[in-house]
Amino acid sequence: MKRILALLSLSTCAALHSADTFLVQDGKPQAEIILAEKPARMARLAARELQAYVQRISGGRLEIVTEPHAGKVPVYVGVSRFTEELKLSTQGLKNGAFLMASTPQWLALLGPDEDFVPIEPWGRDRSVKETARVNAEFDKITGDTFWNNYRELNARYHKELDVWDYDDAGTLNAVHEYLRSLGVRWFAPGELGEVVPEQKTLPLPEVNKTVKPDFGMRRFTFYTDHTGIGDKGIWCFRLGLNNGHKIGGITQICHGIKFVLMRDEMKKAHPEMYLLTGGKRDTTTKGSGYPDLTSPLFFEKHLKFSRAMFDHFQEPMLSIDLVDGYGGMTSDDPKWMAQLTPERGWPGSMSDHVFGYLNRVALELNKSHPDRLVSGLAYSGYKLPPEKIEKFSPNFVLIETRQRQNFWDDAKRKEHQDMRAAWTKKLAADRYLTWDYSINAGPEQAGRPVYYTQQISRDLRELKGRTLGEMIEIYDHPAAKAATMGYDPLSIEHLNLYITSRLWWDADQDLEALLADYFTTYFGPAAKPMRAFMDYSEANWMHMGQDAEKIGQAITLLATAQTAADPQSAPGKRMQKIAEMMKPLKALQQQLSRKRESDLVYRVLEARQTGGKPLTSRPFDGQVLKEYWTDVRSVNLANLTSTAPHRKAETTFQIQREGSILHIGIICHEPDMAGLNVTATEPDDEKILNGDYVTLLLETPSRAYYEITINPAGAVYETDHAEGGKGVKWASGAQCAVHRGEKLWSLELRLPIAGEGAFVLDPLKGIDGSQPKDLFPWHFNLGRQRVRGANIERTAYSATGKDDFHVPEKFGKLWGK
Repeated sequence: MKRILALLSLSTCAALHSADTFLVQDGKPQAEIILAEKPARMARLAARELQAYVQRISGGRLEIVTEPHAGKVPVYVGVSRFTEELKLSTQGLKNGAFLMASTPQWLALLGPDEDFVPIEPWGRDRSVKETARVNAEFDKITGDTFWNNYRELNARYHKELDVWDYDDAGTLNAVHEYLRSLGVRWFAPGELGEVVPEQKTLPLPEVNKTVKPDFGMRRFTFYTDHTGIGDKGIWCFRLGLNNGHKIGGITQICHGIKFVLMRDEMKKAHPEMYLLTGGKRDTTTKGSGYPDLTSPLFFEKHLKFSRAMFDHFQEPMLSIDLVDGYGGMTSDDPKWMAQLTPERGWPGSMSDHVFGYLNRVALELNKSHPDRLVSGLAYSGYKLPPEKIEKFSPNFVLIETRQRQNFWDDAKRKEHQDMRAAWTKKLAADRYLTWDYSINAGPEQAGRPVYYTQQISRDLRELKGRTLGEMIEIYDHPAAKAATMGYDPLSIEHLNLYITSRLWWDADQDLEALLADYFTTYFGPAAKPMRAFMDYSEANWMHMGQDAEKIGQAITLLATAQTAADPQSAPGKRMQKIAEMMKPLKALQQQLSRKRESDLVYRVLEARQTGGKPLTSRPFDGQVLKEYWTDVRSVNLANLTSTAPHRKAETTFQIQREGSILHIGIICHEPDMAGLNVTATEPDDEKILNGDYVTLLLETPSRAYYEITINPAGAVYETDHAEGGKGVKWASGAQCAVHRGEKLWSLELRLPIAGEGAFVLDPLKGIDGSQPKDLFPWHFNLGRQRVRGANIERTAYSATGKDDFHVPEKFGKLWGK
């Protein structure tokens, strides 16, 4: 039987058993909800949901009872002695599957409803005192000083609903399926995001089906909350999501290695387990430090921690993945460095190193716990499959990180298809999960109307039957912050998430039917013009970061749709939320419409293309050495104006890219090293601008513009000049090293490309923008100021015609491949 969960219309709700059998008739209740005497938490919530929505639809309130009453049609919600007598079994159903059945006398909505029982020790809150308690209790179990990640378990309990994310939700899914058949929709979180029709009479439906999802794990993780809370929490339940803890476990599903490293006691007792970099052991980065994967002691500790998690907390799967940010790390240890493979490019530069270690751990754990799984991410500098492993340990699960919204580009889609095929050849059957990123849920990014429903449908049809499930990491802001900033973070992105949630249940269902229902139901009289807006946006959002005309067309189409509905109506308010989200596009439109007065173009090469040695394989000391930088694309700075006196000091720069890092090398020749004018030694001291410095001005398609200024003392002044930016509170996250020689001072800058939407994630950190490319270039200028008494010498890559670096119209183009 084809399983169509998403859209059961009233006509397909099921035929009547008889013409005079009703749940509600003319607004009067004819039925009652039957619960077990001691119902599971989710069954109790399901009963409340059914009662509330039936009353909102029809006006009739169905009482919740534990014993049927004569003259009332029983609606059995959840497993009870009555469903057992009716031989209705949920045996074998899992991951939120459910059954719906009826006769002319009754209706049953049920599924597995096991209550989650947390294993001690677990944290009731995130306080320092509670953290110390749960860690101390875990120490008694392990005889060691590991971090107990059950300390954050309380975040998965919804106090207002009295349910855990880990409670089985089969019955709740059955109730929500029935309510969908009555026309109820939960397109977005909150009251405005739902649609509840009015119907005074509700017939007893004829139904007999079992519904199973196509994807086992179906998880939304909201980056700022790490769980759906409040309106988002109940929305996730109503969409039929499944946290998937019986698949992936309860502890953090990524970067799990950090829990071996995080405790101060571990750092003090065993510094030799941490990566040697910059002449010292890294015990601080990311709060946990970075492990030395060549350390026998660390390997031993990692196994000990993992076995304790399996034995005590009964985890079915455990993340043994690396600490976030590990990609791109370097070490002073030649043995460690020898494991890297930079010749494979950034995505494969650490694959054999990382997965060689993870597979060793997996093989050992498979010996002691053959019924348990471990997982690792295809991520960062270890995204490609390793070349030295033909077949992974049978307990190893690969989690591929991806962003399907970019699969509009057939080349990117093909790249992921090929990579998945290469990975699955190395994995045992059913050892694959996907982790997608939703980065559009915030107004500080470009505000583009990013719809990608076609990619969602196409990709999920391909993944069906090939994966244990999927998790989507959603970048948004807590509701309180969003409210103060005057926007709804999911006003646009909710459609992509809603479509995904429906297709997770049945990937083969008709996307066009889903969309037709959405526009008709959600936007009413504005359905047709809103569909035109969405269709245009879906075809063009990827170009709106560079094309002012396409931005203008999208804004016009939305404005046209807004005229079709009363602004105070629900459709009007929904469209206004989208308009508010798109406000930053108007600023970008102005930026893109700016007439560029510079034709200078600098192409960024990958480091391996220059003929030099890998930049990350050397000490980071500010020396722009030829064996690493070579002479490829070395450029001299010119006078800012044609009338400026002849410059007394030459300056050259180069830019190279390794993965998501821009390496910028600058050599400032200086005939008067003794006279260097250093006016600041502390970060973000504006006095730096009164002395000698070099400055980098960067404009990405999504932000205009950033400034990073550095002087010979290594002091750094950074500011975000863009509208709505955070000024000097912003930090690029760059590493900077300055070297002083006899006749020059030089510097190296390692600038991380945080990615498009980085401002959404954290407006105070990182360059917002994907790596500069031919189709999606950045614009920049690089300048130097040299002060000797009253004489000020200023040079730049692009002459501005003024005695000022800050002339965006004169910025040159920065691109790469």
